[in-house]
Formats: sequence, structure tokens, C-alpha cells
Amino acid sequence: MWRKLGRGITFIFAAVGFFTVIVIATPVTEYLARPLRLGPELRKAEAIVVLGGGAFRDDVPSLSSLARAVYGYTLYHAGYAPRLLLSSGRVQPESGWEALAMKRLLEGIGAPPTVLETENHSTRTYSNATETARILLSQGVKRILLVSHPSHMWRAERTFEKVGFTVYPAPIPWDRWSEDWTELSVERVVLLYRVLYEYGALLLYWWRGWL
Repeated sequence: MWRKLGRGITFIFAAVGFFTVIVIATPVTEYLARPLRLGPELRKAEAIVVLGGGAFRDDVPSLSSLARAVYGYTLYHAGYAPRLLLSSGRVQPESGWEALAMKRLLEGIGAPPTVLETENHSTRTYSNATETARILLSQGVKRILLVSHPSHMWRAERTFEKVGFTVYPAPIPWDRWSEDWTELSVERVVLLYRVLYEYGALLLYWWRGWL
């Protein structure tokens, strides 16, 4: 019995190790991610909507939220739209308020408070869309630049279009892969998690009619 158990454990570890090597040493993850990633479609809009990507308990934005907020402000500064709406509330009880964290960050680097708005109720992409629609569509604002990470953009764009927006994708430009696909990269493990999460979320959103 113990021998069979030991062989089973050895097989599991060997399979995990083999799978990890395949992920790290080959571009299979990049191939899986490619259909999810939309290129930028930067054009004049009525508002820039920045989706939150996490915040710490003390309302400091995560790196994802920081990158999205800064890019959204860059687009505002370049004249693409006259206002920014920062969208996302407290996703987990132990996390911070994402939109407020991004707003505080942008005010700290000189963004005029009068152009920053927050939506603090949403906890997922679908409620990002519905809560943003409640604010902007009621004001006649329909054309938006939507800021998120590239691998999230396909789902985000279609969810916002479903609630009535005309969406111009604005994926952050700093989330890029190595040009050398033969390079060994542990970052592919993280990318694989994100990719599998997105495909699972797409299936859920399709099943619920949110896309």
C-alpha cells in the first residue's frame, strides 16, 4: 500500500514538474493569451474609464491599479477625453477601496480633482460595466476609452458594449512579453494563471448572458 502511495505521489510531482517545464520553456502560454489581447484603439471619447486592479487595506493601489490609473491619466493629459471615471470598490473584505486608492494616487501626482470621478460599488467586471453605465449613460456619455490590462481587455470591452457603451480599447502599453520566445521565463506561470482565469471568466460571462 505504501509503495503504491509513494508511486502515486512521485507520479504527481513528476507530472507537475513536467508541466512547469513546458510552461516555462515554451511559448504555449503566449499562444493561449494571444486571442484575449486587444490592440489599442485610441481616439477621442467622452470619458476615460479606468478599471481597478486591486488595492491594499490602507487604500494604496496595487501595481495593476497603479499602472492603469497612470495610463488613464496619460490619456487624459494627451487630450483624448475631458474626464476620468475610476471604477471599482472593495472586492474583498481584507482589501482596500480601489477607485479611491487610484484617485488619491492621481491627485498626488497633480491630476485636477475636478476631472476625477469614482465608482465605488463594483466588485467584478460585470458590475464595473453596470455601475459605470448608471453614472455615465444617464448623463448621455456613451463613447469611452476603456483602460485595463491587455489580457483582460477582450472580456471588458464586450461587457461594456453589452450595457450600451461604444468602447475604444486602451490596454496599458507596459504589459508586454519578451521578444525572445525561446527564453526561459518563470513569469509564464503567472501569465498562465491569468489566461486560464480569463477563459474561465469568459465562459461564465457567456453562460450568464453578460457578453
